[in-house]
Parts: sequence; C-alpha cells; structure tokens
Amino acid sequence: MTSCTIDIRTLPPRPLRPDERALLREWVSVAGDIATAYFSERRGDDPAMFRKIVIYEDEFDGPSYLIHVTEPVDAWVTFDLRRPSDGLCFISLREALNSVRPVLRSRFAESAMIEAEALF
Repeated sequence: MTSCTIDIRTLPPRPLRPDERALLREWVSVAGDIATAYFSERRGDDPAMFRKIVIYEDEFDGPSYLIHVTEPVDAWVTFDLRRPSDGLCFISLREALNSVRPVLRSRFAESAMIEAEALF
C-alpha cells in the first residue's frame, strides 16, 4: 500500500468565522509582546499572506508567523517565518495561536473550572 500526503499549503485558504475573529482579538489583547496581528483579506495584500493570520513580533522586522486554515480541511498550520521549517499543524485556532504565545486557556481547563465552581 502506498501512502499519500497532501501539502496543506496548496489547499485554498478560507475566511475566518466571527468566533475565530473574536478569538484572534482576545489572543492579541493578552499576548502583550506581539506588535500586531491581523487577518489578511484585502485583494491588494501580498498573495502569500492573503486569507492568513499575519503576526508581527516586532513591527520593524516584518512578519514573524503566518497561520493558515484551509477550505476543505479544518486544519490550522502555523509557519515560523524566521526559521526555515515545515509548518506545525493544529486542530484548532486556539492551539495554533498558543503555539506562538501560550496565553489562552484551553477549553478543557475553562469547562473544568466552571464545573468546579458549580460544586461550591
């Protein structure tokens, strides 16, 4: 049997949903040392960044990370633009953002805290 791999970077990117946009805003607000992060969606933007989350650690050094999500497969790929490497694949935007700066609680931790608070 032969194996088949798909280069996820070649699949078309999809726009962010409103809940994903809110999560990106939350992450930026608590990340602290991130100069800026945005979702590139203007047709005039660099085609390599179109429909990707672009993260700048320092506004003068150019983009540091790209986060790409594809249309047919809901997989989030984080690329560190400062180091030549393959992208890291995640099943959620929360995990992808936390791979850059681990500042968002996991959903499991949040639900466990809510359940524990309900006991008291």
